[in-house]
Amino acid sequence: MMLSSLITTLARIQYEITLWIYPLWLIFGIIGCLLNLIVFSRPSLRKTSCSICKLSFFCNNEYSSSCFQDFFAASVDHLLTLLVGVVPIVYSLNHPNPQIQSLIFCKIRGYLFQITLMLSRWYVAFACIDRYALTSNKVRLRNFANNKFAYRIVVIVVLVWCIICSHRLIFYEIKGNLCGIVNNTIAALYQSAYVIIGGGILPVLIMIICACLIRKNLFERKERRMEFASTQLSRRQQTIDSQLLKILFIQIIFYIIFILPQMGNLVFNTVSLTMPNRSSEHLAIEQFVLFIAECVLYMFPVTSFYLYTLTSKTFRKELLKYFLSFGFCCRGTQVSPSSNTTVIDQHTKRH
Repeated sequence: MMLSSLITTLARIQYEITLWIYPLWLIFGIIGCLLNLIVFSRPSLRKTSCSICKLSFFCNNEYSSSCFQDFFAASVDHLLTLLVGVVPIVYSLNHPNPQIQSLIFCKIRGYLFQITLMLSRWYVAFACIDRYALTSNKVRLRNFANNKFAYRIVVIVVLVWCIICSHRLIFYEIKGNLCGIVNNTIAALYQSAYVIIGGGILPVLIMIICACLIRKNLFERKERRMEFASTQLSRRQQTIDSQLLKILFIQIIFYIIFILPQMGNLVFNTVSLTMPNRSSEHLAIEQFVLFIAECVLYMFPVTSFYLYTLTSKTFRKELLKYFLSFGFCCRGTQVSPSSNTTVIDQHTKRH
């Protein structure tokens, strides 16, 4: 009786979170991702700086927009993550859950969802590498920070993760209310290994190492500036440098916080697979832990726009410029007919 009550309680909590939290995250997440795409597609960002980071000390137009490609691709991927991951969950509120009704949907959704999660992490990691290259005083390293190389990286990363995650199309199955790897221990170990290492440890290490190297490069740059007279340009560059490090470290901290539950869930699931004849209550607990881990994981794409807005003055300025230009365009559309009428009236008076 108590076990039956536990299953009911977990299902109720999951339903309430799906009802109240997920729709809000879907709304704010999609709006934020679309605004990210708008800001990162602004010509001034592509031409003058490394996207939101403004690494203008060593950047020309070709180099400066390469980091923009990584952030733009990450924003697209965040949007896809929300659409592939959250929309089916919200849909299941008033309809049968397609993940446990259709094996094909279970496999395809799990496959695409894992790819989008991995891509967003590695795009941010490569953006950090790009920032390091842009701050380097070595020409050879800065040569890697260009549009052509960035496009190649985007394509290669997509292909690699499409191959690595392909096991989900084979080993995912439905058991009770659980869509995932249920009985194959080897497939579960493989999934846990590549997600923990390739989706957790390696991207975090790359971000932290790049952050330390960027800090070192910026410190050396500051030392070189101090040898010359202090100017308004150098003071502005120091402000930009501090913005860079602030954004970078905040991204790393929040990224680690958001992926920790998923890492714990993978370990829990792998251990659970070694237990024969798991009960329905145990499967319900697995499903609930997976649900909570995914719930926290979605916060990374949902909060990206708001983190950029809070931490980057440059990002806020470009966002404000967009809204102002949008307002001016609307005014121009309203005013133009009257202007044309005035011209016609003047032309009539002359004749």
